[in-house]
Amino acid sequence: MTPSYCNRIRTCLFSFDQGFGEYRNESFKDAFVFYLILLFVFSVLLTIVIAAGAIVFGPALDIPNATLLFIIPGIFVFSLVGGVVSLFIGAAITHIFILFFNGTGGYTETVRAACYSMIPTLLIGWTLIGAFITPYWGMAIQVFALHEFHGISKLQAVLAVFIPVAIFVVCYYLFIIAMVFSSMIFLPA
Repeated sequence: MTPSYCNRIRTCLFSFDQGFGEYRNESFKDAFVFYLILLFVFSVLLTIVIAAGAIVFGPALDIPNATLLFIIPGIFVFSLVGGVVSLFIGAAITHIFILFFNGTGGYTETVRAACYSMIPTLLIGWTLIGAFITPYWGMAIQVFALHEFHGISKLQAVLAVFIPVAIFVVCYYLFIIAMVFSSMIFLPA
């Protein structure tokens, strides 16, 4: 029997450290449909928040009302498409490290773990405070889900989640440093 949506949310938010055993035999479709429903709600809420900000601050920033008619639906569509694309790309990157640690599950199990790890972001990530808290909360959920779905140790799951993040952060800062130093070359003496 597939757990209800409320049970999934409760497990992911409050008792993810007790394991995802009840979701082990769940189908990919069930987890993905659950993710898509939450992503749709998140996109609506995010669009409302950004639209309210644009309406309030738009005149001060000289943003024409006609432009807002294109920007606001664009935010909704970009949020939906970006949420689906980033789910699969992030899961693919994580799955490379799962394979390195000899995980027993396939790519779909990694995507299912990613779906569950996004629950905090999709529920409260549209708020200002939630945007700062939920990435770390989601990584913790993903560690426990990968441990359960792939049969790897928690340490290996932690490494599979944090190594790609560390690589991204290092590359990002190297890029920033390179841009700063390259701009210094062209400064007149």
